[in-house]
Amino acid sequence: MKPQAAQVTEGEHRRPGDLRAYLFDRTGAVSIQLHALPVRPAPEGGFTWFDVTDPGAEHLEMLQGRFGLHPLAVEDALHAHQRAKVEGYSTFQFVVVHGVSRGDQGTLNIHELNLFVGADFVISVRHGHGFDPQHILDRWERVPQDWQPDPSSLFYVLLDALVDDYAPFTDALEDDLRDIRHQLVTQPALEEGELRRIFTISELAYAAHAVAFPLKDVLTTLLRAGPPVVSELEIPYFRDIRDHVEHVVERLNLARATADRAFDIYQSLEAREQGAASRQLTQVATVFLPLTLVTGFFGQNFSFLVDRLITSPRAFWIFGVGLEVLVLVLTLIFVRRLGRR
Repeated sequence: MKPQAAQVTEGEHRRPGDLRAYLFDRTGAVSIQLHALPVRPAPEGGFTWFDVTDPGAEHLEMLQGRFGLHPLAVEDALHAHQRAKVEGYSTFQFVVVHGVSRGDQGTLNIHELNLFVGADFVISVRHGHGFDPQHILDRWERVPQDWQPDPSSLFYVLLDALVDDYAPFTDALEDDLRDIRHQLVTQPALEEGELRRIFTISELAYAAHAVAFPLKDVLTTLLRAGPPVVSELEIPYFRDIRDHVEHVVERLNLARATADRAFDIYQSLEAREQGAASRQLTQVATVFLPLTLVTGFFGQNFSFLVDRLITSPRAFWIFGVGLEVLVLVLTLIFVRRLGRR
């Protein structure tokens, strides 16, 4: 019976520069103290995993001396904000990939993962939390047993877990977009806060797509490299990760397009509301314009109008009231017929 993998408390907070080591072989994985690290090489049919969170120079220098890491790769791993890439060296592969998660305030958190994969070791250098080591160990237990002693098995699990963690992010984006589409259909007008929400979702979708898209090139490079980077037996597993990446990229593309369409619909609704308000103001102005003309004309202080034309109560009711009512009625009829066209 295979021993259970080393347990790490879920959600455990790691200190910056924290380094942990695990020894893998055919019987399972165990956590080991740094002072008890085996001298290279690892036992036949096994390998060592070193996991560093927010690395300090002293940790990487120690690993560099132990495994002969190239100084350029070590420098890249020490400083965050590297582009996604695969670089081959004589004794190891250096891979940089990025994962995402959504922050408490709806922001995008980017987790950079630098990987050194050699014949008997895997070194993961994390900038940001990224993953729970216990989750990685549990997933490694599920890979085929004859593959477990090879470092590429852990390499596969790390990449697969990183890509799978895109799913909650894209699910949340799609839920937000469905909610916005529902509001656009059911509500005649959207508040200004909804416009900011559309912008936020659009920015998240574009930013996440920019992070996820380079993963396709990374997986394609690994698959094209072939043995010894990826053996014939391992190719289907890494190809499956690439398929998942392509699916993530497609979902993010759709989210970007949906957010853009939502913004266009919002602008159309705003333009329609402004047009309706303009038509109402035009109708009011159309009604009062003739009245203004009539009252302005008869309001002229000429003696002919005052002393001769409007000299009785009857004339006042005809010219002062009746004429204006007639003009008002005719104008309303004209506006109504014009609106039906």
